[in-house]
Amino acid sequence: MTTRESASPPVGSAWDEYWRLTREAAAHKGGGPQEEILARFWTSFFGDLRTQKAAPRVLDVACGNGAVTGFALTAAGSSGALADVVGIDTSLAAVRDLRARFPSALAAVCDAVKTPFADRSFDVVASQFGLEYAGVAAFDEASRLVARGGTLAAILHLRAGAIYRECGANLQAILGVQSSGVLSAARDLFRVRGPSAPGRTLAEVQRSQTKLEKALRDVEKVLRRRGEHVAGGVVRRLHVDLTRMSARAAAYNLVEVIRWIDNTARELEAYAGRMSSMLAAALDDRGLEKTVEVIERQGLSVRIRDTLEMGAVRPEPGAWVLVCDRA
Repeated sequence: MTTRESASPPVGSAWDEYWRLTREAAAHKGGGPQEEILARFWTSFFGDLRTQKAAPRVLDVACGNGAVTGFALTAAGSSGALADVVGIDTSLAAVRDLRARFPSALAAVCDAVKTPFADRSFDVVASQFGLEYAGVAAFDEASRLVARGGTLAAILHLRAGAIYRECGANLQAILGVQSSGVLSAARDLFRVRGPSAPGRTLAEVQRSQTKLEKALRDVEKVLRRRGEHVAGGVVRRLHVDLTRMSARAAAYNLVEVIRWIDNTARELEAYAGRMSSMLAAALDDRGLEKTVEVIERQGLSVRIRDTLEMGAVRPEPGAWVLVCDRA
């Protein structure tokens, strides 16, 4: 595959932190209704493609740890073909995860707006909740890479859709936890009650205990308002862990527990950052129209422009689907 010269893109540090610390939300640890719907789409898409091309060249843009890459390789493997699959992402941690999961795929840190690939290098350029983060220019670049007879396929965040609202609730829950000061209060309590903190007065211990109890009540309010499963259960697990640990604060190694609290604070920050990014990247009707205009200027025609219905009880639009072809 030919390439053109480009400077090394900056690593997406915020997403790096997300992929490194918040594994519970990673693409390969799904399994819920949303993941099943996405899996059905990609399985059907790559299954149809397999009947047209024996070994398509596939680019997974904003690949994360390889949700789309996995479907492409599975489809190719079932046909006995050796697929040429490349994943790119701004996060080095995500790229490393993809390489570990799918050794036969190539993966590199790369800016979706300025890739090092030559025009029309791929039969398929695919993205799941990725291209929209880089803005309209990323769709222009992705379209440039689609070969003659090739396809651009993307699942995109839908503003005001089911996933959008879920992300909003998750963000508000995490912000509520952060504003409660529960981690700061826990840090103070462990410092005054730990075995390496002799000489603390009973009044100091009681003040720290009261401060943490209030913060935990504030976290309980978040759970009552948003539900126990909000943010993938992160808030509930934190509440359960801190309640249990604070009851036996003197039994914990101070250095280890402070490290755990600091890591948890970074995880919450990374999670909130990801939710904020999702909300900002989501496209409304006008945003999708602008995206389609850019794609069509690159010579592609829209074959599918629709929404994915999500929700086990009452399905509703959750994401945009775009499938565009180059003649």
